[in-house]
Amino acid sequence: MRIRVALVTLCVAAASLVGSGSAAGPSMADPPPSGGVSGSKPYNLYTHGFLSSPTVGYRVTDHGPVRKIGGNPVAGMGSWPKTASPDGRHLLVASGVPAVLRNYDIDNVGRLHLRQETPLPDIPVGLEFTPDSKNFYLTMGVANATIQPYRMTDDGSARPLGRRVPVGQPLDGLTTVMVTPNTRHLIVGSYLRHELLRFDIKADRTLTPVRQRVPTQSGPIFPVITPNGRHVYIMNETGNSVSGYNILGDGRLVPTGQAPMPTGLFPHVASVTPDGRFMYVPNLASTFISVFAINSNGTLRALPNAQTGTSPLGPMPESSTLSPSGKVLWTLGQDMARGNECIMQRFFVMPNGTLRHDRSTYVRTGTLISDGKVITMAPGR
Repeated sequence: MRIRVALVTLCVAAASLVGSGSAAGPSMADPPPSGGVSGSKPYNLYTHGFLSSPTVGYRVTDHGPVRKIGGNPVAGMGSWPKTASPDGRHLLVASGVPAVLRNYDIDNVGRLHLRQETPLPDIPVGLEFTPDSKNFYLTMGVANATIQPYRMTDDGSARPLGRRVPVGQPLDGLTTVMVTPNTRHLIVGSYLRHELLRFDIKADRTLTPVRQRVPTQSGPIFPVITPNGRHVYIMNETGNSVSGYNILGDGRLVPTGQAPMPTGLFPHVASVTPDGRFMYVPNLASTFISVFAINSNGTLRALPNAQTGTSPLGPMPESSTLSPSGKVLWTLGQDMARGNECIMQRFFVMPNGTLRHDRSTYVRTGTLISDGKVITMAPGR
């Protein structure tokens, strides 16, 4: 945590010296690689910066031009969590300053319309929908963390579902979350206690008390679950590694038995391909993405890293998301050479799992500091 604060302080200092500059226009993509990306229908990407208020949206395809969506809806300052409903109808953004949850409707061309703004009792950290888009879970608190379940009503409003559930220990804090694909379990990384936690989800979508705690390396953050629900990986932010666990039929978490796999500096918001074969780990303080093949037993095999930086100062990828087809990876990361402006980039996913950088797509978003789930994909409809 101290390392993260120091890094952000350094970034802010650099921003004041260099200046953020103006956002360049989106660019055309390189031709899709042979045997790689085919056509796709439009989908939406929403970006923001940790130290910037607006949400900046883009209408994209897997290999066409990047088109900015009109308007810059408020994200709020200090926003770690952001998520889109799997049905592409809603975008949720939770800010720390002020502590507010904003619920946006997404229209047919990707524009955002504020439906609801709800004050929060503590700093929001983690936010995740259930696969059916009917519920979501919000974690709050730097310490003494709690989890609030919500339901989405028929008119698209978000309503609290029962009381907040204590994570359990005073040092449980900075908790990030994922819902298993079968909607039976909530997986939580407890950053300060270096643990991965499991809660069970009841039939009414409320939560049980914590059912299991397993140790991790230092700074566990941003868990990611394979689409088949059999494996979960946690980024060890200050350990500069990723650890894997198998999810048994009853939800129990069991280490794969493999030592944590090295990553770059400060691994963050990773993505797993829809077929569950590959994982991409952006690194907040390195100019590359760590690439892994996922074996059937949950262990990982390192593949060649994908370079993101145009200089040693960046862009440094921090957050990632895959296109609906799973054939394109998008990243957002800050470029210290541009005053820590957040830069969006596109990578083609090759059949062997490696990434090909689309060097013509370098989108200056005009937002500052990438920390948290700062890029989110919402499927088109």
